[in-house]
Amino acid sequence: MKWEYRDEMVMFKETQDGLVGNLEFLGAWGADGWELTSSVPLIAPNRDGVAYGTVGALLIFKRPLAG
Repeated sequence: MKWEYRDEMVMFKETQDGLVGNLEFLGAWGADGWELTSSVPLIAPNRDGVAYGTVGALLIFKRPLAG
């Protein structure tokens, strides 16, 4: 089977409930056959170059290639 891939970067926002990301697109992408295969945290460095926190995630999707 052959696959096609796409990615989406989701940045988190700080709220009273903690960090949240806009994931509203997932329903539509799932209906189009996209499956989440992995996620990679996006870590922000401080002024000294040391990681201090997760600011988002890179989401990687796949679906069967048509044809």
